[in-house]
Amino acid sequence: MDTATNGAPQNASDTGQTHRYMWVITVQWPTGGGFGNATFASTVDVPPGASRMDVYMEIFELAKRETRVDKLMVLFFALEPDRLAA
Repeated sequence: MDTATNGAPQNASDTGQTHRYMWVITVQWPTGGGFGNATFASTVDVPPGASRMDVYMEIFELAKRETRVDKLMVLFFALEPDRLAA
């Protein structure tokens, strides 16, 4: 998976064999006498055979880059198919 221009991990494959998922991650980190936190959300195109852990780690690394913090605590993570049932 490559990082798209909006910062979301995205598969670069043009084969059309990917599945789109919507994700949300909320992270927290210590700052001074308190905590900082942030929530990120986007979609990711996942190739067949990718694991949930692969996708989670890509998103976690994105959160680290966006917050510029190496030691994050994940408070919430969700990964669900993006397409809703008709």
